[in-house]
Amino acid sequence: MNTNMLKMISAKFMLTLVMLLGLSVAGKADVITLVVKEELASCTGVAPMTCMQVKYKNSKSWELFYSQISGFTYMPGYRYVLQVNRTRRKNVPADASAYEYKLKKVLKKIKMKVNTTTAWDFVVNHKWKLIQMNGQTQTESPIYMTFDGTKKRVGGKSGCNTFFGGYDKSEGNLSFKQMAGTMMACSDELNKLEHQFLTLIGDQTFKYDVADQTLNLYQNNKLVLMFGVMPL
Repeated sequence: MNTNMLKMISAKFMLTLVMLLGLSVAGKADVITLVVKEELASCTGVAPMTCMQVKYKNSKSWELFYSQISGFTYMPGYRYVLQVNRTRRKNVPADASAYEYKLKKVLKKIKMKVNTTTAWDFVVNHKWKLIQMNGQTQTESPIYMTFDGTKKRVGGKSGCNTFFGGYDKSEGNLSFKQMAGTMMACSDELNKLEHQFLTLIGDQTFKYDVADQTLNLYQNNKLVLMFGVMPL
């Protein structure tokens, strides 16, 4: 075997070694610790959804977690401390996480006290922002509502105006009644949004449920309005 051939083989070997080392470094996982909160929160990705809330090592407050953790099964009502393998992804789409997460070990699983006793207690203790109407996502919607469980009153913002009225609740049904509102001048865009919302909700009866911190209103088995939880 001549000298030139040996040099070519040596060069190819070195190139292959460098590529393998590069792949090894790029694919190496970091081991991190995540604290996962006992309740989910509303968030918006491609569409309205719910996300886990987590704290990293240096987090001062809860952060929305838009990814999934492979091998981890979340149960509401429990606070978890997890050891997780985090691997940086290649060629990441614009709307996707830069990392993949895989459960290594559940370090702690703690049952937390629940402050409310029923789903409706949860409803009256929060403000509800409109996030979907007739199948259309409402991005940065100004519409929200709150419920007074003692006086059986509902009110909030219908666009640039405020609205108010009464409600009845029984056996999974939610009825709005005697709805009214202020009549301030609005932009054409807000007028259209406000009219659509008030027409849908005015003196109407819905089936409702509360799931993953969303309040969902149905008519004829169709989801008409979806609200996400907000702090009061």
